[in-house]
Amino acid sequence: MEKRSILNSFRFALAGLRFSLRNQRNMRIHIIIGILVVLAGIMLKISSAEMAILLLTITFVIVCEMVNTALELSLDFFNGKKYHPSVKMIKDIAAGGVLLASINAVIVGIIIFSRHIIK
Repeated sequence: MEKRSILNSFRFALAGLRFSLRNQRNMRIHIIIGILVVLAGIMLKISSAEMAILLLTITFVIVCEMVNTALELSLDFFNGKKYHPSVKMIKDIAAGGVLLASINAVIVGIIIFSRHIIK
């Protein structure tokens, strides 16, 4: 087995990120919303602890979306174009994970921003 350099590992990871951004609409939506949330946090001068929580939450949603994409691509590769109820259920479960992470992110955003907006 070929030994990979750390630089190549980063290149492969960045290629995966680029693929997700170019080919997954939902990933672009998550990134845009994440950037807007960070900018809003900067404008409202939220604390560094609050910003860290926002960044962790945003990253969690993006990671969930990438895992969902990888799982869907893997299942499509192995199952081809054939429909199988188990494959559908696995995809639905992974998408449900992204939905749950996104709902959590909205709740965290409301908790953090509400006290800054109400002022």
